[in-house]
Amino acid sequence: MELKLLRSTRDILELITEKTRKPFSFIKKPDLPTLGSIKIARKSMPSHIIYYRDDNDGILDHLIAHECGHIYRIWGVPPEDRKMVSSRYENKRLAMDQIADELHRLSEVIPIEKINKVSDMWFSSMITQVTNIPVDMRIEKWLFDNYPELRMSQEISIDRQMKEGAAVLSKRIQDLTPKKIYDASNHINCSFAIAMEKLLGKKYSTIYRKTPFIDLGTELADLVIRSDDKGFNQDIQIIEQWTDMLGLKGWYNWIDFEDIPPNYLESP
Repeated sequence: MELKLLRSTRDILELITEKTRKPFSFIKKPDLPTLGSIKIARKSMPSHIIYYRDDNDGILDHLIAHECGHIYRIWGVPPEDRKMVSSRYENKRLAMDQIADELHRLSEVIPIEKINKVSDMWFSSMITQVTNIPVDMRIEKWLFDNYPELRMSQEISIDRQMKEGAAVLSKRIQDLTPKKIYDASNHINCSFAIAMEKLLGKKYSTIYRKTPFIDLGTELADLVIRSDDKGFNQDIQIIEQWTDMLGLKGWYNWIDFEDIPPNYLESP
C-alpha cells in the first residue's frame, strides 16, 4: 500500500534521495518499541529503511521528515567525518559496574532472570537518548522553520512524545529503575521539553519545574538552543558534553559510518 504523504514530506524524501543517491523503503511494524526508526543506507544497502508503528495517527509525515533530518545532517559533512555510535561488551560492563548496587537492590523485587533483559533495555535506551535528543532539537527547528505544512503533524507528534516523557516521572518507574538511569533520563526529557516549549510556544516544561531535573535539564537544553547550528560535527561535540554532564562517559564509542555491524539490516 502506498503511503499518502504531504507534499512537504515527499519533497524531503526527494531531497534526501538525491543527496544520498539511495531510495527509501517503508516497513510497518505495529510492535515497534518507538514511534518510528530509521536505518540509514550504507554503501552495501540498496535503500534507507524507515520503520513505523502506525499510519493512521496523524504523525507519520512528521516521523518520516524527522528521520530524514538525521540523514540530512550526517550527509552535511564529508564521508570521512561521518560517525555513528557503537557499544561493545566493555562499554556495557562499565555501565553495569556503575549501577551494580542498584541492580542488587532491584533484584529483590525483580526476578533475576528479568534483570539481565531489562538492564539491556536501560543501557540501550540511555545511549539512544543522550546521542539522539540534542540532534532531535536541531531537526525539529529545521522542520519548523522550513516546512510549515508539517507543523500540525509535528505538534501532534511532539505532544505525544511529551506525554510519554512525563510518564517517566512516575513513582513506580522510579522505584523500579536504577537511580542513575532514572535521573539521566528525566534530565534529558526535561531538556527536550524546554527546547520544544521554546520552539512551539507550549508549556511542556511545567511538569518539570518543581522537580530536581529542571536545573541540569535547562543547562543541557541551553547548549543547543543558545548556540548557532553548525551541523553534524557540532552535534558530536554537544553529545559529548551532554555525556560528560550526565556521567555516562565510556558507555559508547564513535565509529566510522561504514563500519556498522553486519546485523544492521535486521529489524529493530
